Amino acid sequence: MSPSTGPRPTTRLLLLSLLVFIIGTIEFLPVGLLPDISRDLDVAPSRTGLLVTVYAFTVGLTAAPLTARTSAWPRKRLFLTACAVFMAATALSGLSPNYAALAATRLLCGLAHGVFYAIVAGYAAAIAGPGRSGRATAIVLAGVSLAFVVGVPLGTAAGTAFGWRTAFLATAALGLAALLTAARLLPRVPPGPPLRVSDLPRVARTSGLAPVVLTTGLVILGHFTLYTYVTEYLRDAAGIAPASVSAVLLLFGLTGIAGTLLSGALVDTRPRATLLGTLTLMAVSLTALGAAPSNRPLLFLAIATWGLACTALPVCFQTAVLRTAHDAPDAASSLYVAAFNTGIGAGALTGGLLLTASPPAALPWAALALLLAGTATTFLTRARSHPHHPATDTPPPTRTTSPSPHPTPTPPPRTRTRRNSRHTP
Repeated sequence: MSPSTGPRPTTRLLLLSLLVFIIGTIEFLPVGLLPDISRDLDVAPSRTGLLVTVYAFTVGLTAAPLTARTSAWPRKRLFLTACAVFMAATALSGLSPNYAALAATRLLCGLAHGVFYAIVAGYAAAIAGPGRSGRATAIVLAGVSLAFVVGVPLGTAAGTAFGWRTAFLATAALGLAALLTAARLLPRVPPGPPLRVSDLPRVARTSGLAPVVLTTGLVILGHFTLYTYVTEYLRDAAGIAPASVSAVLLLFGLTGIAGTLLSGALVDTRPRATLLGTLTLMAVSLTALGAAPSNRPLLFLAIATWGLACTALPVCFQTAVLRTAHDAPDAASSLYVAAFNTGIGAGALTGGLLLTASPPAALPWAALALLLAGTATTFLTRARSHPHHPATDTPPPTRTTSPSPHPTPTPPPRTRTRRNSRHTP
């Protein structure tokens, strides 16, 4: 089955989004089930929390080299293999007898996660067709927002009611059903140019790619510095009752879905304006969270704006990567995925360190500083390199000159003559 036959592209993109939703749910499921896992395996909550940090760093370290080593695989086969490994490792997580076994299965999930996210945007863009990479990316990444709004709360509720192992096993079963459907409906897409691990530095030097990757790392670092501990911020700094925290986070997630879809509708035609507007919205929301946490109307507006912006940013960044490194989209995406997940892990660590030395009210200011650093880095680097970044600007107009009144005649083409059986100029 080729991209031009079989189900409509939107149906296939929604199937990819479903798999992203399941994998996103599994990724953050330990956060909601942390007390249950800790109690069942008899380990401290801090050690259980390390499962998320180690997972993120595993993705950050392995996404690029594994994507390079599998670059010769057809996209459908590689996509299905990564999904199958992820679902199998999730099922093994639910069967883990102790903490060490659970950590090992989560590492295996992290290995598959990096490859999955490195190729899913390029695969979606190939299905959608030319000029629609932003829309395709938005549809697929909407699964991440739904995972926060629906997947993690449902998984947490199921784990609390029936045990955390049941939640892992049920999610893995759902993923297996989606995987079997994907094997039947997704099209075959040929691999990109073959790459070696030694080629990654060359890909990283692609004009305009480094600013996008570096900005991604810094912005996500800032976001997760606050988001990892948003419950502590809402309770201690904003004075939100514990029973109402979930409602505030639901608001965050719902506006996040809107942000993903809105950015997907705009980023293909207005990439630079969409990125600048999203970064501005996020900066404004973090400023409001830091300045007036006790002002309830302003707090709710800031939470909604933060959710809108932070989910629009991955669409902007991923689309910028695909537009910038169109000759090696999977390898470039793997570098982006590595920066993204390194930002998640480092943000969790940074926020934890800040909480040991300062109150939760300081977290939004730290997140804002990192966001501004990332924004300054990308635009200062772009200004030094060339004034029109292919990922965020439309190309400059081609200069035309008036025809000369006395045009220079075109010289005749040079010919080759044969002399002593040798071709000479």
